[in-house]
Amino acid sequence: MSEMPRYNGFVPPPTRGEAVVRRLREEILHGILPPGAPIRDAELAERLGVSITPIRESVAVLISEGLVEALPNKRRSVVVLTQKRAQELMDVLGVVVSAGLERVDGPPAKRRSLAKACREFATAAGASDAAKSEQTFRRFLEQLYALAGNDELSRASEAVIRRALGMIRLYPSDHLMPMWVEAFNDIAGLIVEEPAAAASRARSFFATLVTAMGADRESTAVVRP
Repeated sequence: MSEMPRYNGFVPPPTRGEAVVRRLREEILHGILPPGAPIRDAELAERLGVSITPIRESVAVLISEGLVEALPNKRRSVVVLTQKRAQELMDVLGVVVSAGLERVDGPPAKRRSLAKACREFATAAGASDAAKSEQTFRRFLEQLYALAGNDELSRASEAVIRRALGMIRLYPSDHLMPMWVEAFNDIAGLIVEEPAAAASRARSFFATLVTAMGADRESTAVVRP
């Protein structure tokens, strides 16, 4: 979630809907709302002391992030992230990132700016700063798809990225961060002069990542925060 704007050091409080989204997201990420837990609007509204409307709006946001699943008969529940599903998320994320890199175009100055954004993400990932890592990764992707020059790819990728980054928050991944750091430093070094090689490095990285994740647990095991 992006940081709220600051005005002379003053941070405006979140709206009620934003506050509810933040609260429910944290409860899911910390296992207070466990995998498979039913989402009942009235119960949540009573517990959090709000009306039904901000609950429904918040649940819609969490569905878009992949943290809540819409089920038949208008039921909703906390997502159940299996090991197989986590690997599939990273596989498809690799597809859209590589597709963007394959299409990078534009003047060298903009490609250098993209390389800088890529290195900033690698630095944040190396520091194990989850919030900064997500923020800088999103910034890198925004610049990437702007340089790719394909609006339909950008739109299609947006939904994939939102779900992948939302759900993967549930995955304990500190042991995988050195792989991300090495790969994205390599990609940053290739983007300006060899974007095709950068795309190839991204494909190789995500394939290796998915394989490495497979050693974490059985494919059917539920990943718990």
